[in-house]
Amino acid sequence: MRVELIYAPGCLNYRKALHALETVIAEERLPVPIELVEENDKKDEPVLRIDGEAVGTPRVLTCMETLRDTIASKWSDLTVSPLLRG
Repeated sequence: MRVELIYAPGCLNYRKALHALETVIAEERLPVPIELVEENDKKDEPVLRIDGEAVGTPRVLTCMETLRDTIASKWSDLTVSPLLRG
């Protein structure tokens, strides 16, 4: 699973988002690195991208429970057999 935190140069909000991501990934014990991607065309708020897909709204990065659900769902999609998903 590829997790990217996209942020604009000079954005200070990405630090909170990065801390939240690191916390959730550590608590879930997932072997997933976080890639920091600086893009000039981004707005003030950081964006979470998982496997090349922007995930949700900025709320995903500010609400720990929503972030946890999003990460867990994406991880489950990768690791659970299609036969078990039913």
